[in-house]
Amino acid sequence: KLADRFLGLLRIEREYLQLHRDTTVQSLTLQPSLQGGVVVFEDSPLVCAVKHGRVLVVDEADKAPVEVVCILKGLAEDGEFSLSDGRTIVRRDRLPSASGSIGEDQRYLPMADGFRMIILANRPGFPFLGNDFYRECGDVFASHVVDNPDVKSEVQLLRSYGPSVPDGVIVKLLGLFSELRRMADDGLLAYPYSTRELVRLVQHFEAFPND
Repeated sequence: KLADRFLGLLRIEREYLQLHRDTTVQSLTLQPSLQGGVVVFEDSPLVCAVKHGRVLVVDEADKAPVEVVCILKGLAEDGEFSLSDGRTIVRRDRLPSASGSIGEDQRYLPMADGFRMIILANRPGFPFLGNDFYRECGDVFASHVVDNPDVKSEVQLLRSYGPSVPDGVIVKLLGLFSELRRMADDGLLAYPYSTRELVRLVQHFEAFPND
């Protein structure tokens, strides 16, 4: 939501791609769809973003195998990536001079102006148990840590999800989660409770006020 809001304010089109442990290099570039009872393979959000100069938002990058996230690193660092259908994504300044004008040679897919990547990943370690994305790719991306919001921002966020939840309940929940986070930081709890769980509780109290 934060990335979408950021891009919305900038009025920039985006493509969305969610990774998981079963993501392969092929599924990173091709997307199957059912058309008229026939499975058809189309360009993935990554290829569409490259072709049309959009921002690619990659979610859960820490869940994917290392060889998959290294593709993203190579694309950002080298500006070149070979697709399974024989085409090669390449930056315009690296197009071979013999390939003619842009778009003429079907072997190459020029990287359109405006193509960017926003990679979202959890921190390494329990309970996420994914790859250490920063260790593998942190040297080619500008990394930003998104911490839990401050109390004022969190109250405003929770109020948007539970407008009828009493202020006293929200204050108690904030105090509870503050203590849970402190215990996680001190090593007393293994799970780092986030705003996501807090929002779910407020939504529950909004739907079931008598609980």
